[in-house]
Amino acid sequence: MRVIHQAYKTLGPMLLSVLSIFATFIILQPIALSLNPSFNLMASRGIGKVAFVSMVIFQLILFLIIQPLPFLEKCLNTSLFFLKKTTWIKTFFFYFSIFFILHALLLALFYNLGYAYYNPNWGVFNIQLILKLIWGFFVVFMLAWTEETIFRGISYQYIAQKFSKITSIFIASLIFMLAHNLYNPLNLITKNWNLGLGLFLLGFLLNTIFVITGKLYAGMGIHAGLVFVKVVLRRARFIVMPISGLPFWINSDLRQSLIVHALFLILIISLIFVNKKKIFN
Repeated sequence: MRVIHQAYKTLGPMLLSVLSIFATFIILQPIALSLNPSFNLMASRGIGKVAFVSMVIFQLILFLIIQPLPFLEKCLNTSLFFLKKTTWIKTFFFYFSIFFILHALLLALFYNLGYAYYNPNWGVFNIQLILKLIWGFFVVFMLAWTEETIFRGISYQYIAQKFSKITSIFIASLIFMLAHNLYNPLNLITKNWNLGLGLFLLGFLLNTIFVITGKLYAGMGIHAGLVFVKVVLRRARFIVMPISGLPFWINSDLRQSLIVHALFLILIISLIFVNKKKIFN
């Protein structure tokens, strides 16, 4: 009962913020549909995505306002004020490069095994493609910054005030997973468990890196490096993976691939073993 009470006391304000977002969605979505039947506040792209992110940011501001000043200062230092110095750029691109290359190597492995193929009609390399990739990088950077701020800069640090580091990593990773299906978060556990497991392990990796380094931009680099490969292939589809006909351990959505789960798990265990003093102290 004591643990449950502590969990409720800690997570209660976060749950209220989430409920406020859903209440706003329930009120605004019918109004938006009356203006445009195709509009969706939960859309993954376009103006719906912008509107939803704006709601989340608004709720985060409200959440931070009611927090003690030291916690607010800690969140701002972690998530925003690091931009005042240029030293973060080297760390960001170090992690970005490593995980971009790892993602690309995994696709190269699938290609050599015959589970992905070259598309000769992917297009041409020109200035227009370069500009699209530059814009795509900017969007990925903002996505990584936003998500890392929400899930590491605020959520993890808030939870870590009441729980041990490893427990906080677990809880924050679970929140990261559930937040990726706002239509029905429990689907990631009950029906689409392979995607849920991939998201949970990615969240666990990012939270672990945050605890070890204490730098939000390290996780931003990992996040952006993994996603930017998909951005490149979306604009220049020279490598294609079929949706069906793949072995059980591979999925066209790599987050659902058992081989990716295994790689994440190996990396997490290795990081925890090497940095056990930082994780468990």
